[in-house]
Amino acid sequence: MPGRSAPREGRVLRSATDRKRSFAAPRTIVETGTGAPWQPACKAKNVMELDEMLDRCRRLEERAGAVYRSYAAATRADPALCALWTALAREEEEHARAIALARARLDPPAGWRTWLEGWAEALAEVEQRLLAAEQLGPGATTNHQLSAALDLEMTELEALRHVLLAASDQPEIDAPSAHAARLAEAAVTLSNDPQVRLQAALLSARSRLKGTR
Repeated sequence: MPGRSAPREGRVLRSATDRKRSFAAPRTIVETGTGAPWQPACKAKNVMELDEMLDRCRRLEERAGAVYRSYAAATRADPALCALWTALAREEEEHARAIALARARLDPPAGWRTWLEGWAEALAEVEQRLLAAEQLGPGATTNHQLSAALDLEMTELEALRHVLLAASDQPEIDAPSAHAARLAEAAVTLSNDPQVRLQAALLSARSRLKGTR
């Protein structure tokens, strides 16, 4: 969205006892240290353990999938639009399954030895935009649905998922930003609303930028 501030730098921090598993991932700084095991000061509110973050991200992906399922149900009379929402719902559900699998395969000590810092603001934004998308009723216009979905995809949910899968040593499902790029392309085709098309252009540009990194 215009005027949206740049996301904060997220960090993955591992204890010194787990330093052999250091890695690099987008928006991530890994601190492995060589001294005594690092502990977050008083477990600050914006520092969360990996297993906790996996659970939270899975729930967010499930909610996104449910939003798109509800949009699909409300647009059955429009085959193209219904197909878009159904495809997006399936992708979100697959994202949630991938996170659940990563959580199930996670070595228990790695879950509490690995902390993620700097994601509190991004998570709050995902929650806020998910709630707005969920509150649209079955009578919402196509433009309102597309705008809410584009707003949601402009959050850092996808980036967080990629970081969490990397931290869990799990493979990616699809190329970064492919999911969002498909929505942006479809929105331009399905809507002539200036606001929706602006949102789609911003999301498309963001997806291209991420794809070049």
